[in-house]
Amino acid sequence: MATSTSNTSAAQKQIDRLADNAHGAIDRASEMAERVGDKTGELWGMKDDYVESARDYVKHNPLMALGLALAAGYLFGKISSWR
Repeated sequence: MATSTSNTSAAQKQIDRLADNAHGAIDRASEMAERVGDKTGELWGMKDDYVESARDYVKHNPLMALGLALAAGYLFGKISSWR
């Protein structure tokens, strides 16, 4: 009977340790998800800023923007047609 009690105690300690590790992992995953959520909002804000600055640039320099778009399209066409 003493062996059975010590085996049960050891098993319970191992289960408790595994449960603590699982809780820690869940807490870390939750914190990481929260940080990713914060960064996602920040990146969407940056995207809006870049789009707005591109619109302003095109409004002030329409011919330059057209030339850049044509050049980029030409280069993309050349690169994508390479075999």
